Amino acid sequence: MTGIPFSQVLKNAHVDIRKEYDRLYQMFYILKNQKGITLRMCCAIFFMQRPFRGTCISLDDFDNTYGYYFEKSPENFDIKYLISFCQYSYNLANFEESKVIGCSTRSYLLQVERVIEAIGYMANKQGNVTDFVPKDQAAISVAEIIDPNLSYKVIEYNHHSMKGDLERKKAILIALGGKLEAKRSELENIDKTLRSDVFFLLNCMNIRHNNVETDGKFVTNMNNEELETWYDETYQLCLLAFLELDNVERKVRIKELKEKIRNRCSCRE
Repeated sequence: MTGIPFSQVLKNAHVDIRKEYDRLYQMFYILKNQKGITLRMCCAIFFMQRPFRGTCISLDDFDNTYGYYFEKSPENFDIKYLISFCQYSYNLANFEESKVIGCSTRSYLLQVERVIEAIGYMANKQGNVTDFVPKDQAAISVAEIIDPNLSYKVIEYNHHSMKGDLERKKAILIALGGKLEAKRSELENIDKTLRSDVFFLLNCMNIRHNNVETDGKFVTNMNNEELETWYDETYQLCLLAFLELDNVERKVRIKELKEKIRNRCSCRE
């Protein structure tokens, strides 16, 4: 299904992503507290206490190592640029030690959260790091009912950094397929067509099996963009399968409720 272009959604919602970036940039790099310290300076002072620093010994070292450089007025600016800056600055500013030098981070964190909400994204926390992914109600619903070890992967699939990364997407689909395999007979009883489509794609699109080297001329002739489209379709069908499985118990409860109500009143369906 082709939805409304995301740029049009933003336009309709009156969200100016360039202006939102300017505001955040000002708050992080330029505005100073009474001691003349910017939020970025504050993050640099306490950088060694950040759990995600790896072996980097300063914030400058971290920026140089991972290629973080954000311009005040970037020429090539898009929503990915904004999201990248939000993730970078949010994770650096998300700590309490800053209060020691009178650098309050709470207002900045709230501003990032408001911007993320306004552009239709949501927070996805993994351990000590928070990233931001597009809201997908089906993905959110599945993340709430699936194995906790897989819930963040369900959300992660929609992250913009996953675009074009077939191996990471494949790994998530394999994990989801493994969970559905144990429910295969149940899914068969609910929707045979859905069961057939899900496992056809999992087994024939070079996801769970190496279809390229065996019987995969068809898959081999696909370019990466086309293959990724089918990966995304597989992901959506997996979400639908999990929701259908979760709905079985709900149907039983509704059936029991109907029986109780029918015995007491004249309600009609």
